[in-house]
Amino acid sequence: MVLMMAASSLLVIPFTTLLPVFAKDIFNGNATTFGWFESAAGFGAFFGAIYMATLKVAQNLQKIVMMSGILLAISVVALAISPSLILALICTGLAALGLMAQTSSINTYLQTHADDVMRGRTLSYYIMAYQGVLPIGSLLMGYLAHLFGTQLVVAFEGVAGLLIVAAFVYNENRRNQLKNKFSLFGN
Repeated sequence: MVLMMAASSLLVIPFTTLLPVFAKDIFNGNATTFGWFESAAGFGAFFGAIYMATLKVAQNLQKIVMMSGILLAISVVALAISPSLILALICTGLAALGLMAQTSSINTYLQTHADDVMRGRTLSYYIMAYQGVLPIGSLLMGYLAHLFGTQLVVAFEGVAGLLIVAAFVYNENRRNQLKNKFSLFGN
């Protein structure tokens, strides 16, 4: 999950860095338009936080990580191809909801599954993967947007998000198969 967080921070989450470009250049807006984007993101993140706060203890966090990653990725692709400002704002809100749910569920999973003596180290890796990689991703995506165009790069970010989730699902299935195979030998 730490690797998934690092990959998302590098390739998906930096879509937020390009929101001012959407506001000014793509939708011909001004500071107020950018404020709408930020408000939509805040609104989505708020509902993502409420969703995470209402979860029961036994909820399957891995499934939430996958579903929120898919929501984030699809919303980012939809943002890239949005023909109207209203649709772009909705996509931004949904992307922020997915982002909040994904990061919170990964954080919760790591905290609840780490050994007590390793919890601090585990969370330091999580913070490094999230906050440490994000500026590098923002710089990279900004440079690529300058070269290839904002909408193309944001669409790429969404596709990368889907590939990251697919890799996570593949890894989890492979891990479960190996666990089941070795548990047969243990009996």
